[in-house]
Amino acid sequence: MTSDASHMLEAALEQMDGIIAGTKTAADFSDGTCEPGLSPPSTCLNSMPVLHLIEDLRLALEMLALPQEREALLSQVPGPTATYIKEWFEDSLSQVNHHGAASNETYQERLARLEGDKESLILQVSVLTDQVEAQGEKIRDLEVCLEGHQVKLNAAEEMLQQELLSRTSLETQKLDLMTEVSELKLKLVGMEKEQKEQEEKQR
Repeated sequence: MTSDASHMLEAALEQMDGIIAGTKTAADFSDGTCEPGLSPPSTCLNSMPVLHLIEDLRLALEMLALPQEREALLSQVPGPTATYIKEWFEDSLSQVNHHGAASNETYQERLARLEGDKESLILQVSVLTDQVEAQGEKIRDLEVCLEGHQVKLNAAEEMLQQELLSRTSLETQKLDLMTEVSELKLKLVGMEKEQKEQEEKQR
């Protein structure tokens, strides 16, 4: 198993070394789409399975369980290849970190904007709360005023009822008095008639 891993690692490193150093032609890695001497190297390099080679390299390294085996294979890697791979990974990681920092900065800006919106909403809620409280006080004042007017209206209605009752009573008394006056007039007429008759008899 270790031998197979070593062979896989050596083959992957050799292919990567050839790709990086440019010592191998596009025909060595061509899948039939690039023809030697006709297609530019950049076109063929873009179509090469670099990612597959890197994945094979990772698998081969994972198959090497002993650190001594990895060190032995690393010592066999050409210096330019190791340097180029190191610089490539460092540049890639720096770009990833840069994008991560930019994303973090964007997140911070968004967080700051959300905090600003939150403060603005809190201020608006506070203003609306004050307005609602002021309107509530006005409503309570109007309710108190309405209650006072309602009490006055009830008192006026009661006085009106009493006045109506009093007027009704006076009207009744008036009718009674008029009836009595009429009776007295009739009695007076009768008495005057009797008096005249008596005077005539005396004559």
